[in-house]
Amino acid sequence: MSKVPMTSTATSTRPDQRTGVTVAIGATSYPLPHNAPLDLWATPSMDDVYAYEVVYYPGRISLADAKANVHAQLAEHNVQVTDFLNEDGPLTAQMRGAEWMARWGCPPWCINDHSEPNATDWHATPQIETKMRNIAADHTAAENARFPWLAAKTVVINDKPQAYGRETRVWLDFGTSTGELTPTEARKALVAMRGFVIELECLVDQAEKIAADDFEGDPEIARLDREAQDRWIKARTAELEVKADALLAEARG
Repeated sequence: MSKVPMTSTATSTRPDQRTGVTVAIGATSYPLPHNAPLDLWATPSMDDVYAYEVVYYPGRISLADAKANVHAQLAEHNVQVTDFLNEDGPLTAQMRGAEWMARWGCPPWCINDHSEPNATDWHATPQIETKMRNIAADHTAAENARFPWLAAKTVVINDKPQAYGRETRVWLDFGTSTGELTPTEARKALVAMRGFVIELECLVDQAEKIAADDFEGDPEIARLDREAQDRWIKARTAELEVKADALLAEARG
């Protein structure tokens, strides 16, 4: 898909409603003309795999909102979108070709761009991850939003295999931590997770029932309590300072 935005909008369509239209969609790394969040145009042939193409600028619009915008724009032209062809996926080694695979020792499924500066010499599958973001209590909401709650990918390390062999690992991320597991260990983790999910469901069911008795506190009483705690802390601090001064005076003779 071309990622070069075009100024044309949806093409004129037949008077009757056109259904079953697929739109190819992809992100662009540069702002679009006139500060537009997306740019939509028709493909040359309405019989192609997709009938329209759209690029969106993530700095101004999310993928979900871009899709909704396209739905609305094409509906004005009596066109019904039933599917999107997301073209944001990374290139695999197989897509890059046999020469690339031979040069970097790349398995067909590897998505790493080994030609980039400081690129990794290991190989990785596309990452799977939860839509839910990290839930660490000691991080801010913004910090948690940067990471999925759970994520995983397969990694193969085969640099100089004649000397060091070849290793396959499943990298399992939980928040900002990573477990580097052998396939056998990953299988054990999967079994453990399945068992935990059953127990977690029971625990959540119980928590929901217990939470029925929860209630909001009185903000005024809470304010008075905080003020009382502050007064106690100040008084205690002053008391300790007096004792410390007395001990220092005693030590000085």
